[in-house]
Amino acid sequence: MSNVTSAIQVKVLFFGRLKEVAGGAEESVDLPPGSRIEELFATFVARLPELARYRSSLVASRNQEFAPWSTPLHPGDEIAFLPPVSGG
Repeated sequence: MSNVTSAIQVKVLFFGRLKEVAGGAEESVDLPPGSRIEELFATFVARLPELARYRSSLVASRNQEFAPWSTPLHPGDEIAFLPPVSGG
């Protein structure tokens, strides 16, 4: 018997300008098991193409620790996408 509902759910947080582009600061997303941060971001770019222009300067975090984009996701993870901080 295969379990069809094997998607993992993660919480995604957007900061700075990304929050405006995404239309909110927080969203829960279901992904296939084995998904990585890069693929999570790609699901948002597919829906909101404007996000793609920020990719090269973004930093990602997993459970409040900076993480490489190749980091695998686990159920219940909290992923944040952080734009560069502008000084002033």
